[in-house]
Amino acid sequence: MRCVFGVDGGGTSTRLRIADISNALLWEGSGKGINPNSVPRRVREQRLLGLFREGLAAVGIGPGDIVAGCMGVAGADRPTERVELEGYLRKNLGARCPLLVTTDADVALVGGLRSTEGMILVAGTGSIAIARLHDGTRVRAGGYGHFLSDEGSAFFIGFQAIRRALRSQEGRDEPTGMLNALASYFNITDTGQFVPLVYQHFDKAAIAAAATVVESFRAAGDPLAVSIFNEAARELRLLVSSVYRRVEDRINNRALLLQGGLLENDQWLRSAVTESLRADHSELIFRDPVESATFGACMLAAQMAGRA
Repeated sequence: MRCVFGVDGGGTSTRLRIADISNALLWEGSGKGINPNSVPRRVREQRLLGLFREGLAAVGIGPGDIVAGCMGVAGADRPTERVELEGYLRKNLGARCPLLVTTDADVALVGGLRSTEGMILVAGTGSIAIARLHDGTRVRAGGYGHFLSDEGSAFFIGFQAIRRALRSQEGRDEPTGMLNALASYFNITDTGQFVPLVYQHFDKAAIAAAATVVESFRAAGDPLAVSIFNEAARELRLLVSSVYRRVEDRINNRALLLQGGLLENDQWLRSAVTESLRADHSELIFRDPVESATFGACMLAAQMAGRA
């Protein structure tokens, strides 16, 4: 049997899909996250190995039946992470086939559009925009993590709310009623406790989840919350504009996916981003996902197998 595999690996969960050479599903399963930036190497290797063993056993094949594979992993768009993940698969699974290691956003783009060309904006806990051409050329904007970028993401909104609410208390920002609500959300009783919360007990996911507090205040017309969400919408628009302008003269498929928990669950933000993008780039076509990220990873793997 000639098979391909596709992996969609994030910080909280990982999915493995095994398909035949025409990308018909044979097996799909899930496990815990394998993001190189948040999961220790030994732990993610154990998780990957367990998932592959389960999948290969379920289909009744061995590593020699795999003719190509693609892994889309959050945080794996740097050479060191790509080399490490590929080396692990070759050493521990005995993979001798062509392998592609890229980001989870890349495989979400390919699967969501069912095309190897197009664009995607992801805004969840973090944020990134990618444009991809049929020849494999890709450009990106953002996606450097919460300290260097993640503009417009849930973390961006939650962190800006803490920072700017403290500024507002001192008369240095827009007026707001969010400070006490944020303190209550983080289970602290004094605003001075935001200091150890951020510097000693930093929890990216918890701060990102605080975006829901900001969202409720925005809906009530709180000036600071409105300002933060307007800034988030602007930053997300800039991410897309950045990648589109760099491929505008070469890309044929101008379809754009909007994905990630923040964009999928906050209709106000989604509308604000799409309206501003339509004003700047009327030729963009907004699409909903057609297939999954693991389907996209298997598409790329089958493409490699066809060229091998």
